[in-house]
Amino acid sequence: MKRSFLTVILTGLLVGLLGGCAANDGAQAKSDTIRIGLAAPISGTQAQYGQAFKNGAELAAAQINEAGGIGGKQVEIVVQDDKGDSNEAVNVANKFVSDKSILAVVGHFNSSATLATAPVYNKNKIVEISPSSSAPGVTDAGEYTFRVITTDAFQADYLAGWSKELGYSKVALIYEQSDFGLGLLDVYQKSAPANNIEVVAAEAYNPGDKDFSTILTKIKDKQPEAIFIGGFYNEAALISQQAKKLNLSVDFIGVDSLYSEALLELGGESVEGFKLIGFFYPGGDNEEATKFAADYEAAYGSQPDTYAAYSYVATSVVIEAIKEKGADRESIKTYLETLKDYKGATGVLSFDENGDVETIPSKLTVQGGKFELYK
Repeated sequence: MKRSFLTVILTGLLVGLLGGCAANDGAQAKSDTIRIGLAAPISGTQAQYGQAFKNGAELAAAQINEAGGIGGKQVEIVVQDDKGDSNEAVNVANKFVSDKSILAVVGHFNSSATLATAPVYNKNKIVEISPSSSAPGVTDAGEYTFRVITTDAFQADYLAGWSKELGYSKVALIYEQSDFGLGLLDVYQKSAPANNIEVVAAEAYNPGDKDFSTILTKIKDKQPEAIFIGGFYNEAALISQQAKKLNLSVDFIGVDSLYSEALLELGGESVEGFKLIGFFYPGGDNEEATKFAADYEAAYGSQPDTYAAYSYVATSVVIEAIKEKGADRESIKTYLETLKDYKGATGVLSFDENGDVETIPSKLTVQGGKFELYK
């Protein structure tokens, strides 16, 4: 990694820390910086996702800063920890909207946090662009609410169609007890009959659970051909390992939240053959994804997961809006409303009239301990 690039990264981190300690008064913001808020679970049980958010956003800022900034001004990422909690997220939102120097907010991670804070952002007319809040309800959250991830409705319906293509007629669902997991459950169940699929079981778990033996034993009795996991990679790895111990031999399918090197590292041989959809896939025909992955590894010494990529893209489109339309809140919204065919690390994307992203996923599978395009 170039010394200059490392310097920019470290400078950005220092500025962000100093910015977080400053009072939320726009008059105190430095005139030579352009400030973008980042709301993420930096602490708590979802801290790994918050760190991915932070890394992706700060990499986008570091790259534009190394290129001279925007009109000679450096981009500063102001990080606030919402702890993955809806109440704390509202506190964070109020801090951001009261600071007139914050031009837009990248976040939140949880759909529940985004839904709780949307009234705050919309009332104060500041864009919130979520990298990961995929619950269907976010569609109607307000005109200043955007997201670069597709809805659970889109992903679950798409996976039901793919399940049919794969020849599954009996599928069991294991889903996270959250707005995210419930949204996936609801849409997959509704889409299943049209795809000649019988949902033979639907079992919930709480985020952070470690023991899935009871629900897997129930599912084994139903003899499904596949298990659809509506959750995240940590739990998915444990589910696959424990299924193998119970001699439950089934295929596993899931959404883009499973795409992470951590799934491969934690799951080992038990996740071989996993099928999932992904919007971020380096090494394929998306040059932006491949470049982002290389830049991320140079900056942080590890491969990015899908949430780092989403955060990078969300921050990048805000930066592009400021470059094109100017450094004010309303101009950012105007730009995003008209954004079409933006080529980013998570694919070619546009926003519809509700601020929902429009893009197409790749079909992926795990082969030889790596993610590969499904053929």
